[in-house]
Amino acid sequence: METRSGVSEEEEQMLREVSGLGHDITESLNVEMLRENANLNGESFSGKIGKFGSEYAKWYARYYIVPEKLMTAVDHNDLYVHDLDQYAVGSTNCIFIPFDKLLARGFSTGSGSVRTPQSISTAMALVAIIFQCQQNSQYGGVSGSKLDHDLAPYIAKSFAKHFHKGVLYFDENLPLEEHNITLGSLTLCNSHPRSYSFAVQETKIECLQAAESLIHNLNTMSSRAGGQIPFTSINYGTCTSLEGQMIIDSLLSATMNGLGSGETPVFPIQIFKCKRGVNQSPEDPNYDLFLKAVECSTKRLYPNFANLDAPFNLQYYDPTDPNTEFATMGCRTRVLADRHGRNRLSGKGNLSFNTINLVKLGIKHGIVNGRTVPHEVDFQRDLYHFLDIALNGLLHRYKIQARQPAKASDFMMREGVWEGGELLDSDESVEECLKHGSLSIGFIGLAECMKAMYGKHHAESEEVYATALELISSMRRYCDMKSEEHDLNITLMATPAEGLSGKFTKKDREVFGSIPGVTDREYYTNSFHVPVYYNLPAARKISLEAPFHELCNAGAISYIELDGNVRSNQTAFLKIVQYALSQNISYFSINHPIDRCGSCHYEGIIGDTCPICGTKETDVPMYRLRRVTGYLTGDYQTRFNAAKQAEVRDRVKHR
Repeated sequence: METRSGVSEEEEQMLREVSGLGHDITESLNVEMLRENANLNGESFSGKIGKFGSEYAKWYARYYIVPEKLMTAVDHNDLYVHDLDQYAVGSTNCIFIPFDKLLARGFSTGSGSVRTPQSISTAMALVAIIFQCQQNSQYGGVSGSKLDHDLAPYIAKSFAKHFHKGVLYFDENLPLEEHNITLGSLTLCNSHPRSYSFAVQETKIECLQAAESLIHNLNTMSSRAGGQIPFTSINYGTCTSLEGQMIIDSLLSATMNGLGSGETPVFPIQIFKCKRGVNQSPEDPNYDLFLKAVECSTKRLYPNFANLDAPFNLQYYDPTDPNTEFATMGCRTRVLADRHGRNRLSGKGNLSFNTINLVKLGIKHGIVNGRTVPHEVDFQRDLYHFLDIALNGLLHRYKIQARQPAKASDFMMREGVWEGGELLDSDESVEECLKHGSLSIGFIGLAECMKAMYGKHHAESEEVYATALELISSMRRYCDMKSEEHDLNITLMATPAEGLSGKFTKKDREVFGSIPGVTDREYYTNSFHVPVYYNLPAARKISLEAPFHELCNAGAISYIELDGNVRSNQTAFLKIVQYALSQNISYFSINHPIDRCGSCHYEGIIGDTCPICGTKETDVPMYRLRRVTGYLTGDYQTRFNAAKQAEVRDRVKHR
């Protein structure tokens, strides 16, 4: 049917949707949409401009690109397509950057070329530039999997530079052999004590300043999406050379020193890689650095901790190749395994992921509907139905990504950030490179799903727990089977539900009403986590969640919640971290509140009034830093969406 103007009703509806999007953005009418990404100030001018592009890209993908079955499932609240705004153009999600390769040979930004750095200060400055260049080629996180190993050679260069100066200052003769000028040379230390000591001190100072500069850069370069600081992560902790140890020590010191006013840096999220024989016992070479990481985490909420000894990570570990050490994106993404042979990290990443709403399936088939017995067979039938739709959507999106020319992701391919990209012509398809990445199916709300199905969630009943574990196991088996069938890395993800938190819940409540323990809160529980409001000891929460980590080969994180006194109880903090590692938790962190007075800059736990200067929150803003997914954000009261704010309020402390 056509209207009098010759425009069909369908076209009129589409025009109303487009104009409505613009109106909501310009007038800030949809705050939830503007706060979808806690790392972006969506209410700023640049944030709104970015939202215009993002929301129209979603609208276009919805009507013209995404398969109908997938879009129907999204509309019916059964599935969620992450980063839908990136779907049509075929960009990819995240990547581990081979900093060693880029720094060793130099690189081009597209606007100019950069030489190999000759000092640690230049090398760390270039790390920030590489992060910045790469983040424009994709939409998700950018990470370094072994920054201590990658940067160690530039400590050696700085040491040699300072040693040469020392020889001049102290009138000591240069060694006959240049290659003997190393930080670890006892001979040099004995033969040139003054120059050696001078070089060590100068290199330490330079390294700390470089680390501070890196952290400041990564918290200030708002270049993505018109105002968003890129999601950066750095992994370290296992390099046992003196040079690598200096890198680790400086990064931790700089993090504890904080930003300009001493505040906690939000980026880069840091992950300390834990490995027995390297940093887990007093006799290990990097144990003191592990203790320093614990101290830093009690003050700054990170480093988080990655477990290289978990069997499903250890199977890929080669002690001679740090690129085989398990590392993670800050959020949780894991891409270590590759059926095409690259069982290592740098040079690849996740391509995209879709998430299944487990709660709706539980409501549809559970006892919450008045049944005496849940319909488990029907649940399984529907689960596999939506697994198929989610997978087919990923495969459809992969075809779009794979046919893109190398020039579409210029820096990433031209410089070989994605391994093999440097071998492609600018118009050549990137498919052969991307097959090493992963396509992931995620899930949310296991706890509410079990509650709807059986009346209890998986922390309330051993029987329900076993059922929940089998449910996630079956999803993993599905992913493994489809990997074989399609010869692609199809993996299961414990979804980081930041923007998604609350979206599923809101729609389900509109249909099913407020169901106690299921839809009566503003959010669904993250992935397989025990609900944040459920009171249980820390050790119990860890042991319940640990077995799910092995099943979620696309990534998972567990955390527990402590109160602010953790800063003065590092021993307890250490025990909890090592207990989590012993339970084969793959990626772990401990949450504790960090509040900051807007007047005197005191950091700690602040109620309505600052305990130091007496300023009231009604007079001066108090900044309250919290973790969302695996990252931190700025003040959660202004950056989190309503659902995540509600989740933070509900978090109970674990003892």
